[in-house]
Formats: sequence, structure tokens, C-alpha cells
Amino acid sequence: MKRGDIVFIRGKGLKSKLTRLIDRGAFSHVAIAISDSKIIESDVGTRVSVREFSPKEYDYVEVVDLRITIKQRQDVYNSAVQMIGTKYDYVQLIWYGLRRIFGLKGNNRLNNPKNVICSEMVFIALSRAGILKSLGIEETNFRGIDLTPNELYDLVKYVSKK
Repeated sequence: MKRGDIVFIRGKGLKSKLTRLIDRGAFSHVAIAISDSKIIESDVGTRVSVREFSPKEYDYVEVVDLRITIKQRQDVYNSAVQMIGTKYDYVQLIWYGLRRIFGLKGNNRLNNPKNVICSEMVFIALSRAGILKSLGIEETNFRGIDLTPNELYDLVKYVSKK
């Protein structure tokens, strides 16, 4: 795990299971690696922060190496660090539940631009660092800040040109 890698996580707890049910995917969380043992993340109950990371705490972890340069990795880190202290966007989670239950389409109307969820924090860091463009990902048919962890996984794993 290297700085700038994207870390997709399937947790063990009820919160993780609920997230995966609503998101319909394998992952419940996503973060950015800043070293082999630390990540920067936005998680329920906290603000964006750096914390120790141990894969043993989770059911499953997949690290996605975007095959970017050392400078690009530093740019991702710098972009993520700028968000440290940003509050978690609890209200945005309500939209995901409503979207799942009622089949709603379109932009997340409950997305607070001052707060972030995990996938939003990662997307913003990648976007600000210019990584999405270098991967051939353009926000033409979607709004990246509305992506769930599993939608972000599909985007960086299967849609990108790398």
C-alpha cells in the first residue's frame, strides 16, 4: 500500500452491512492510503482525519493502485490533507436510502457542499489532483461527489483507461 492508492473496505459491523445493502456492493468504505499503515478518511462519527490502518480489522480490503507517478501520488495526498477537519455528511446518507427505496434518479439533493462522505472525499482529492483526467474519467454523465463507495470502485477499477 503506497501513498495515493485507493483503499476499498468491507467492514465487519452492522453499519457496514447496512451500507452494503443500500449501496448494493461489496464495499462499505473507501479511503486514501498515505503510507503502508496510515489512511486519510471520512467516516461516520468523525471528521476527515488521518488514522492508523490495519487490514485485520475488516472482512475484506482491496487496494487499487492507479499506476500514477510519485508526483501525482503526492498531489492526491496534498488534496486529501486540505480536507482534514471537514465534517461527515450524514444527510447525504439519507439520499442514498431514499434512492434505494424509491428508485430516485438524478443528483443527490441532500449533498451538503461543506461536508463529505468517504467516497466523496476520495473523488474530490482525485479530481483536485488532476488524476481523474489522467485516467480518462470525465464528469459528463454523472456527478462524482454523489458516488457511493461501490460506484467509485467501478469508476476507478473498470472505467478508467489505466
